[in-house]
Amino acid sequence: MRDPAVLQTFARHYQSGEPVPSKLVEQMRRAEDFGSLDPRAIDVRRQMVLADLSLSIYDRPPRQVNTDSLNAQLTNRYTPYPYVPGTHFQCAFGHLYGYGAGYYTYMWSLVIAKDMFSKFDHKNLLDPTIAKRYRDTVLAPGGSAPAAVLVANFLGRPFNFEAYRAWLNQSRPN
Repeated sequence: MRDPAVLQTFARHYQSGEPVPSKLVEQMRRAEDFGSLDPRAIDVRRQMVLADLSLSIYDRPPRQVNTDSLNAQLTNRYTPYPYVPGTHFQCAFGHLYGYGAGYYTYMWSLVIAKDMFSKFDHKNLLDPTIAKRYRDTVLAPGGSAPAAVLVANFLGRPFNFEAYRAWLNQSRPN
C-alpha cells in the first residue's frame, strides 16, 4: 500500500476510475507517522506485551496465573505507557483462548516476512523475477514441505533476524 506503482495497478476512484495519485500515497505515508516519531516502535512493544502475556499464562500452573497482575507487569515492562488498573484488557484478547501460547508466532511471521521481502527490488516491486521465484519455491509447493524448508529454498539459506533488525532501525522519512 506504500508503493504508488503497485497501487495504480488496481486502486481506482470509485466514480471517476482514475488510479490513485502518487501524491495521495505520499500523504498516506505521512499520516501513518502522525503523532509519533515512529509508531513502529510502539507497535512492536505492544506486540511484545501480547506475546509475553500469551506465553506467561501457559508457562505455569493455572493456580499461579493472575492475568491482571501479568498484564500490568508486562505492560509496564515493555511499553512507555503505564498499565491502567481495572481495564482487564486480557478478557477481550481473544487470541488467548484461540491461540493458547502461540500468539508469539505473529512476531516470528513478521521476522520471516521482512527477510523474504528483502529479496525483492523495493524500487520496482512489479519486477516479476523475484515474484515468480517466490511463487515457484514457496506457493506452488504449498504444504508438500515444512514451511522453514520452503522459506530457505526461496532465500537460499535459513531465515534470520537481520532484515527485521534493519527494518526496526530504519529511519522514517518525515
